[in-house]
Amino acid sequence: MKRMKRNIYVIIILILFIGVGRVNAQQEPMFTQYMFNMVSINPAYAGTTNSLNLNTLTRLQWVGMEGAPQTFSAALHSPVNKRKIGVGLTLVSDEFGPVRNTYFTANYAYRLRINENLTLSMGLKGGISNINVGLSDLYVVDQEDEAFLTNEKKMSPNIGVGFYLYSDKYYVGFSAPKLFETSADKEYATNVNELKRHYYIVAGYLWELNSKWIFKPTILTKAVSGAPVSNDISMQFLYNDKIWIGAMYRIGDSGGLFLDIKLNKQLVVGYGYDFSLNGLSGLNSGTHEIMISYDFEGFAGGKVKSPRYF
Repeated sequence: MKRMKRNIYVIIILILFIGVGRVNAQQEPMFTQYMFNMVSINPAYAGTTNSLNLNTLTRLQWVGMEGAPQTFSAALHSPVNKRKIGVGLTLVSDEFGPVRNTYFTANYAYRLRINENLTLSMGLKGGISNINVGLSDLYVVDQEDEAFLTNEKKMSPNIGVGFYLYSDKYYVGFSAPKLFETSADKEYATNVNELKRHYYIVAGYLWELNSKWIFKPTILTKAVSGAPVSNDISMQFLYNDKIWIGAMYRIGDSGGLFLDIKLNKQLVVGYGYDFSLNGLSGLNSGTHEIMISYDFEGFAGGKVKSPRYF
């Protein structure tokens, strides 16, 4: 009976967790400044930077709401073999109430030169997903109830694929970063508490407005079964190759602003702020996001003549 009670509670938590995720048409972590860390969602992006790159993103979502999502992402990737191959590692930690998910993956990409200006990168990723529902952290009236003395945990392997077509002026990518659909509890696994397969399509373009300003619009589309398609539209302006000024609109969900500053040739730091445009608008004080990107020079296998803006 206690086992049944415990599993029913786990399912309720997962339904609430996924139900909130459906507001944004996804269960995977989201970032407003995703364009600085695309290797986390698309393995084909690994090594497309000019050198070994380390990127971190910290996101505090819906500040003021108890149990609101807190997400941390780190990605390390680099080109090798005269830039024909890219490799990388990604780590994502995502917390929402009593639910804590951790994803660790290794990424591999191989690039084909279509012509002088166009390159196709094809990527694979493989790793471990760890799901932890912290029942022991919940407040219950009966502190001795055995059903809440231990946590629900599950560790499972996963693989993903991605394609990334790019030139100096534009890019288009498609990816499915987790092909295996898993559930937190096998005994009570249903379509509701199953972690679904996600698909991402991303595209962007560069316009050189003049010698000082570059305009880069970007769109990210996320699709998952059982939820509406989500679209993030971002508009960025780069001033003097040092300052990114951007705005984001997540259709039907939220808007945001972000600022990224290139402090030197290697270090970029950024801050983003989102505000809800749905039923959560009066229940939180916004979302804060911090981005840090660092290039380790000398790991690219040779100098790259033209700068990369994506």
